[in-house]
Amino acid sequence: MTQQKVTTRVYVETPEQIDFTFETAGIGSRALAYLIDLMIRAVVLAIAATVVFFITGGAAFGIGLVSVISFLIEWGYFTLIEWLNDGVTPGKRALGLRVVRTNGVSVDLYRSAMRNLLRAADGFPPMFAFFDVLPFPSYAVGIFVIFLTATNRRIGDLAADTMVVVEERKGIDKLPPLPSDAMQFPAHQVAASGITAREMARIDAFFRRKRLFSAQRGDELAEIVAAPLAKKMGVTYASPVLFLAGLLQGGYEDRASYAGIDMTLKGNR
Repeated sequence: MTQQKVTTRVYVETPEQIDFTFETAGIGSRALAYLIDLMIRAVVLAIAATVVFFITGGAAFGIGLVSVISFLIEWGYFTLIEWLNDGVTPGKRALGLRVVRTNGVSVDLYRSAMRNLLRAADGFPPMFAFFDVLPFPSYAVGIFVIFLTATNRRIGDLAADTMVVVEERKGIDKLPPLPSDAMQFPAHQVAASGITAREMARIDAFFRRKRLFSAQRGDELAEIVAAPLAKKMGVTYASPVLFLAGLLQGGYEDRASYAGIDMTLKGNR
């Protein structure tokens, strides 16, 4: 009987017919990222608790108020930062991790809120509690579920249709062949546009595979990729191919590497 190799790689095809290969994050890196975020939240909570007890003079209702603040920090920290920062918290950034939906796109507010509200289920049972009111989660249930899933997803991820992936960064030796009359974008303009390394990698993959498509199909794919990026930059273009070429050139000048996403562009099937 042939043994199947265990892998944590996930293959996703986007609506733009671009295949992404993601490496899902393991328990070790996720735990370290969580500890970094925990220290940040602990500092914020300690400051808030000090202010509350100073104002209330140590009254009983102050403890209840601190419990409410603790919940807001615990839930709001992950929910808002993951939503506003494209799935990356400070802890995840330090470990090179990112939360994405299982189709490879960024998490929205709804999914970010759902996966983080269900931390309560993943964190059960609590190991101990600070001041008998602030439980510290053991994450025993979450770890157990991660071991059961091939893509290292906890309960919150399963419910929100999300996963935590590793962001590899690979240098590229040179740009792919680009048209000589590409639009011109200064490196600082591209850097300030908010276009992500993943989006830049998608453009890079397009030009490396462009020769495989007919001229018409190439223009169609270029329009699909270019339209949301032009909207993000607030610019217009006459040719999506020339726009993408200029964007890639400006982005390459700004940073020496793009997100290490193994991707292929597919033509008509």
